[in-house]
Amino acid sequence: MKTLLWRKIAQDLARCIATGLYPVGSQIPTEMELCARYKVSRHTVRAALSELFRTGMIERKPRLGTRVVSKGQSVGFSHQLSTLKDLDTLANQHQRHILEAQIVVVDRELANKIGCPAGERLLRFSNIRQGERTGDLPVVWTSVYVDPSYSELVDFAKANPDQLMVSLIARLYGRQCTEVRQTIYAVALPESAALHLQAQCAEPALRIVRHYLDFRGRPIAISVSYHPGNRYAFSLNVKQNPVNFE
Repeated sequence: MKTLLWRKIAQDLARCIATGLYPVGSQIPTEMELCARYKVSRHTVRAALSELFRTGMIERKPRLGTRVVSKGQSVGFSHQLSTLKDLDTLANQHQRHILEAQIVVVDRELANKIGCPAGERLLRFSNIRQGERTGDLPVVWTSVYVDPSYSELVDFAKANPDQLMVSLIARLYGRQCTEVRQTIYAVALPESAALHLQAQCAEPALRIVRHYLDFRGRPIAISVSYHPGNRYAFSLNVKQNPVNFE
């Protein structure tokens, strides 16, 4: 699903505010300056600014311009996820940088996190994903666990940083993912994740565990991701089918 242009501009401006380019109390560029910068219409710029106003990051006053009043709660990684295709879009926007790939033995702590038996051997990929722009801080540190026999996946993943591991597994081994089960936890950022994310240890964070399943409900891959709380926002839309009372 293609991201609307005004939303991309809103995300970029939110990132500028959160990283201090436009600090709290400062004025952001005028509508006409933003039109020239992004090469868009005034209508598009106003839609982007309305989104920032809605989230409480800016205030707008006639003849006084637009002032930053809050750094906001999300920067760098804001997505609406409702289909497998949305996860692929996410991967395309935030390319993977593999830090390590090695065989690990599941200990009791990890077994409790991912729901695998302690003592099982798995191939673990540790990777980060950067923000959308050069110089952005990392937005997520992820460990992906797969079958240890998938050794070809190591080089293939490095050569295809814009694709999800589960998509690469489908291409290499023919195992298709038909379901993703996701659980989100509010946690203190562990030291190992903080180091890779250039964040503070124990700061508020989200841990997201995803189980990618085949049509028989068997796991193809399991991922554990850590997001600093101020670099991630998650949107979920739930709709009810119309009820026919006739």
